[in-house]
Amino acid sequence: MSDYSPTFVSASWLEDHLGDPEVAIIDVRAGFRPQPPGPSDFFSMRSDYDEAHIPGAYYLHMVDDLSDPAGSFPFAALPATNLHDLLGSIGVSNDQTLVLYGANVHVVTHRCWWSLRQAGANNVRLLDGTYDLWVQDGRPLTDEVPDKSPCAFIATELPEWIANKETVEAAVDNPAVGLVNALSHEQFEGEGQHYGRPGRIPGSVNVPAMSIIDPYTGALRDRAELQTVFRDAGADEFECLITYCGGGIAASTAFLALDALGYENVSLYDGSLLEWTKDPQAPLDVGPV
Repeated sequence: MSDYSPTFVSASWLEDHLGDPEVAIIDVRAGFRPQPPGPSDFFSMRSDYDEAHIPGAYYLHMVDDLSDPAGSFPFAALPATNLHDLLGSIGVSNDQTLVLYGANVHVVTHRCWWSLRQAGANNVRLLDGTYDLWVQDGRPLTDEVPDKSPCAFIATELPEWIANKETVEAAVDNPAVGLVNALSHEQFEGEGQHYGRPGRIPGSVNVPAMSIIDPYTGALRDRAELQTVFRDAGADEFECLITYCGGGIAASTAFLALDALGYENVSLYDGSLLEWTKDPQAPLDVGPV
């Protein structure tokens, strides 16, 4: 993972930093149940966390903790000030390195990374493997829940990381802005599970989230391979990129990869197709490009 050292840490590194006051570990394990058509059920695994977790880890759930319950669409990003209050309340500060780990639903772990970074967390890393791999390697576990004093989490959010529906509407007719659909190729063409209406936003290119990660560990593919995937999809042809998917989750994996590759001017359409398809006038293309 040396190619992505600003983003990932190894299990050995994390084990060496257990108990380090400058490191905060966050367990973001969640399960997945598809519910087509519409939003999938990303259910909490807090009970699994209560049974055992990496020592020193807190638990946060992508939906219950890191999504806005008052949002106008499922999985809407939690307002940054609310997220700052949440992290401060469990004793996490923005002076710490935050290390996230998850289960086998890798896109959830990546969405949590994006949520924290978008809210202004300075240094958020991902474990380059899953909790199950940590267990298989015989690394330390505990059922003790951290009990740290609350602190102030001081951060400045990155509003440019979020694209709204109006921004995407403008992008459809703007040749300088590329729309990156992170769903499967089948869904991109309008087949299989959809999110209200099948299809893709016109002008989109397709980079399936599962094509850019190791399906076993959730880590990104080698840099050269990633560059080839995005180049072959046509993502290199634009000045700005907007990632999207069904509900903004798989889009976070595409965003993570672009960020790790050093792309600039990248945002994520938070409402994605769950919002887009609610508007009967919002265009969709189906079939091969």
